[in-house]
Amino acid sequence: MPTTSTTASNSPLLTPEAQAAALWIFIEAKTPRFSFEDALGIIQQLQPRSDEDPKSLAKRLRKALQARRITLKHTHALHAASQVQGHSSWHTNEEADVARLQFTSMETIDTGFPLRVVEFRSWNELTDELRAWVDRLQERGELPLGVMAISVNEHTLNFSAPQPTDPGNNRQPQSWLLGAVTPLLDKDGWLLDAPPALEKLRRHLEETGKTVLDGYAAFHLCATSSDRVGEPMSVTVADAPNSELVLHREDDEDNPRSGYEIARGDEVTCWHQLELSMRNDTTDEMPELHISVPDEGTGCWMVNGRRYVWVLETLKPKEYVPGRVSRYIGPRDCERLFRRYQLAKRIHGKSFKFHEQTKRLEYLGSLPEDYRVNLHFILHSLNAAGLEWEGYCNKFGVEPLPPQDRLSVGFVFQFLQNLKIEDPNKVFATPNLSEMARIDDDSLLRALMPRVESVRYGKPRDLEKELEEKLREAVENFAAALRMQKFMGGGGLQIEKELPYLLYATDAAELCASVDELGLLMYAAVMPHLLPTKGLVPDVPGIDAWPWALGHAIFLRFERRGDQQ
Repeated sequence: MPTTSTTASNSPLLTPEAQAAALWIFIEAKTPRFSFEDALGIIQQLQPRSDEDPKSLAKRLRKALQARRITLKHTHALHAASQVQGHSSWHTNEEADVARLQFTSMETIDTGFPLRVVEFRSWNELTDELRAWVDRLQERGELPLGVMAISVNEHTLNFSAPQPTDPGNNRQPQSWLLGAVTPLLDKDGWLLDAPPALEKLRRHLEETGKTVLDGYAAFHLCATSSDRVGEPMSVTVADAPNSELVLHREDDEDNPRSGYEIARGDEVTCWHQLELSMRNDTTDEMPELHISVPDEGTGCWMVNGRRYVWVLETLKPKEYVPGRVSRYIGPRDCERLFRRYQLAKRIHGKSFKFHEQTKRLEYLGSLPEDYRVNLHFILHSLNAAGLEWEGYCNKFGVEPLPPQDRLSVGFVFQFLQNLKIEDPNKVFATPNLSEMARIDDDSLLRALMPRVESVRYGKPRDLEKELEEKLREAVENFAAALRMQKFMGGGGLQIEKELPYLLYATDAAELCASVDELGLLMYAAVMPHLLPTKGLVPDVPGIDAWPWALGHAIFLRFERRGDQQ
């Protein structure tokens, strides 16, 4: 472990310049406009002492920053105050020599071993190790595409390296996991101190022309949000696992709906798709791109005279339909992203070699503990098998429990397999209308499409035959487009040239337009969905393999417009 920290009472006194440097490094990662001169002015104003209570200094520091129109959360102010006093963080100020983070790294990629596990007291102490580690990876050629990707889930921050694909191979790009940071303590707030450390790593990689830290942009935007933790639709660093960038082309600034989606995911994917969207379909030639960031107005990029806006989109997981927060990126962050694009182009040259069309979000990425089930269907299936609830539990050695509309994942899967259910998706309860989201535009559907595999729907029982047929056709067209997107994204079809993502971006809008033309209202939710694997997965003699793959479906429900207004 790195050297032991001292407590506030015996910490060495830093010079005003050193205190200003510590404050500037911490604040600048969250607010790029904050300069060293600003930091030095605050230090000269506050004259902090090494033995001052950090809570008191934090309060004074917040007031001084507010006077400069910089808002800092109390927790962040405590960390900043502690660093000004010579500590790596508030935690090391309060509890010296307590390991809070574990960094696990693969030191040899060919064999996957040995694993190196090191514990650290803070993100600040971890910074030097991260930089030294990526330098070793670089020297061994283990970042072949000039990309180090980061991804976040609840209790892990992963580092991976995208790998080259064969020319003409359109399969989903592959990544090798190289390292991970996990919390040992403070699991609820373990990412609060990560932004400065990752910003230092980004500079070490990108400013020196080594490689691009992909995935950093969405993480940085979540971490530097001024939202309060706990508010229903706030976006904080805890939302980074379910956030992504979305790039729109908007020709009419006064009418955002006149535009269309170019890309969604992390920055390298979006940059790649931006360039791909500019390609001449006839000649395959890429025009020279002239990109600028206007000094005034809302944040945007001007690309060859066209207006492109960046959005941070966050999904808020719920049982049936996620909340969705979509916010335009401001001018400073647009400028910051543009500068990173310029650095990336110097590293990658003519074109970006790595692209991942679907970013892996934590939402829908793991099994829940239980499912809400259609209890009527379960009891009917038992009756058809000549069983009652208790008899079923006894016959198959299932732990007895009373019939209920929420059952564990294991119970549900075992029930389906034990009774050889032909249509397993009937076991899942469909949501009530009040639990679904009304679809007035295509934005939520666009966010959900990369995360689902199928489409299901329900319609009014008394719908006229002509309307019913037109609705069925509209939904089937949407479902076919979704299947094609999945097929292409998974490398199921070999093509001579890559197709831009924007070809799929209008599928949801076309469904919305068809439904509106039919005079219907549309509601959406997400449900579990099991896909049969027969013929896709080879049979293994002697093994009763699970016959379905677990996925998710968009469940659409349609109502007459007059019935719901």
